[in-house]
Amino acid sequence: MLDLLRVEATKAAEIIRKAESIHIFTHYDADGISSGAILATAIDRLKKQFHVTFLKGLNSVPESEADLIILSDMGSGYPDIVEKIDRNLVIIDHHTPVGRIETDKIVAHVNPHLSGLNGTYELSASGAAFIVADCLGSNDDLIGVAVAGILGDKQKIIGGNAEIIRRGIESNYIELKKGLNIHSGKLREVLTMSTEPFLDFYGKEEELDKFLRDLGMSGEEDVDELSEEETRKLANAIVIRLLRQGAYEGIIEEFVGKKFILKNELIKNAVTFTDVINSCGRAAACSVGFAICVKDDKYLEKGYKIWRNFQIELLEEINKRRKEVKEGKCIRYIIMENAPSTGPVATVLSRYIFSDKPFIAVNVKNGTAKVSSRANRRIKVDLGEVMRIAAGKVGGRGGGHSVAAGAVIPPENVEDFISEVDKICCSMLNSS
Repeated sequence: MLDLLRVEATKAAEIIRKAESIHIFTHYDADGISSGAILATAIDRLKKQFHVTFLKGLNSVPESEADLIILSDMGSGYPDIVEKIDRNLVIIDHHTPVGRIETDKIVAHVNPHLSGLNGTYELSASGAAFIVADCLGSNDDLIGVAVAGILGDKQKIIGGNAEIIRRGIESNYIELKKGLNIHSGKLREVLTMSTEPFLDFYGKEEELDKFLRDLGMSGEEDVDELSEEETRKLANAIVIRLLRQGAYEGIIEEFVGKKFILKNELIKNAVTFTDVINSCGRAAACSVGFAICVKDDKYLEKGYKIWRNFQIELLEEINKRRKEVKEGKCIRYIIMENAPSTGPVATVLSRYIFSDKPFIAVNVKNGTAKVSSRANRRIKVDLGEVMRIAAGKVGGRGGGHSVAAGAVIPPENVEDFISEVDKICCSMLNSS
């Protein structure tokens, strides 16, 4: 299944081997940080000079003195910017490609969409980065890091992802256990702090107490030490609660039945590992997440602290913002000002509370309006296309996946943008 991708990955590896100096530009979320860490580790093992820069998006031509630029978890949707890069180039991305990249420089474009795979569900950027690393040498020990990108981007364990996970198990870097793919720790705290799945217990002590009493548990139990029967009862209770909240039923398969143990990583629980890395990126501490991915344990305690603070901030933001959600003809949306985060709020609200329509979150901050849009496979829209068209009509830029996309637009055009998004979504839904 990965054979076609491996052809382009081999070309990318050859370009990397010939480069004297390399500059990796990668996205700031869990998939981008883990992708960057995989590539940096593999390149470091070749004894080559490299530099890593984290970006929130590819909005302009990145500046660098290196003779090779690597774009990780970005680049496929911005051919006009990529074509202006006056360096040899490797793109390792999983977003839907837009147009053709016309350049006289040496280019390798490693993207699952160009190799018969769906980059939205079947292979993350970290997975594609691992395939490139695999073509560079013996790098099986980086498979665990790839899991952070797979889980962080809410991908399925199918297609290329399944092949990578299977290889990780066979090489003894990943252990698959029966159970719930949730955080480790005391049950009460895990249920309170969880955002994946979002259980809506934060600030609701009495509700949580009743939930635990109905299970016959105190909340002091260690999640990893629950018996099979206790795990089954907990799973059933969580599923019922999620469905009553209005959650998208497809999320259930993500955390019920099996859990991933990353035997070679500083953080063994795959969910916790992913969330710590993601929180570091969202908190503008990408270097801490990167350090944890490359196994520098000096940053582990700081990473945990960032994660806990981010979780509390996110849970409080969700409780505040859910009351501000508005409804269009075919979408739900929220317009925020100076919110600490946009994507995580949109993800939780769209997956667990408002899962029946496309969800659009706009955050006006520092003179720009950042947009995060979310949907699920049940909703027949292509948000990547919606963002690209609607943002273009109001003087912005947008793109991404069919179920998760984003845009940056002028703040004075937010209402017009929302109107365009609603109109396009209605058109897609009516034609499906």
